[in-house]
Amino acid sequence: MSLVTRCPRCKTLFRVMPAQLQARAGQVRCGRCMHVFDGFQALAVEQANAISDPVWFEPDAAAAGAAAVTGTGAARASVAAEAAPRDAAAPATPANSAAPESKPDAKPEPAAEPAAPPRRPLRELAATRIAAPLREKLLRRPTPRARQIALCALLAFALVAQAAYAFRSQLAARYPVLRVALTSACSLAGCSVSLPQRPDLVKIEASDVHMIDAARPTLIQLTATLRSYASYDLAYPALDLVLTNANEHALARRIFVPEEYLDETRDPKAGVPPRAEITVALDLDTGDLNAAGFRLDLIAAPAPQASN
Repeated sequence: MSLVTRCPRCKTLFRVMPAQLQARAGQVRCGRCMHVFDGFQALAVEQANAISDPVWFEPDAAAAGAAAVTGTGAARASVAAEAAPRDAAAPATPANSAAPESKPDAKPEPAAEPAAPPRRPLRELAATRIAAPLREKLLRRPTPRARQIALCALLAFALVAQAAYAFRSQLAARYPVLRVALTSACSLAGCSVSLPQRPDLVKIEASDVHMIDAARPTLIQLTATLRSYASYDLAYPALDLVLTNANEHALARRIFVPEEYLDETRDPKAGVPPRAEITVALDLDTGDLNAAGFRLDLIAAPAPQASN
């Protein structure tokens, strides 16, 4: 990978080497206008079909000459040093005059050279040049299109949050990995994550009514076998029982919640396991209804009311 720099005065492009830039603190001389500039400030990667010219490096404190950097064409070199002028010889004096005390020629003290700028590693310089445009973009005011995109993203997030709140029970049951996150979010929002009510996924496989005691025909027992066809846990449904007469007209109706028809061995909050089958039994006293038949359906159990 070749690096190039550009003269800020005549805009001429030069090919340079990182070792030469670091050895002379980046100080180079343009081969066309002889302008001295910092090669690190305009450093870039050479593009294809780029035309570069020769450039001369300024001498540092340890070197007295200047090394030439070759371009794409033939190599060129620059002269390094200039000789210091010698003082002219003193004019002759008369014989009777006192000859001045001869002193060696004093050489003029060289002017103090400006302190070379601190050398910066090439990697640090490249990182700075890459981070500068990014910093400008971050500090730049957002455009109307950027504000519209941000608003759409905010509305989409709000829609997803509402959907997650509305279907939190189904998401927690279908994806157990989300249960902890949904439970934590509901603890902050004041809601709860319960099992989903899906009576359409629970079927009545069999049901029957028979008398418990022949001496008391008003006492009957209803048995039903329920089967879940879901692949995840479901909340227990409620039983909607309708007693009918011989003409199938409704005589009485009652809804039994899970706490009423489950026995002591089952926890209503645990729900129906996936693809499980359970059997329930209800002891009923029909009184003087003289019921001849019944209808049994499954509905979603009502939410339990908070006690005062």
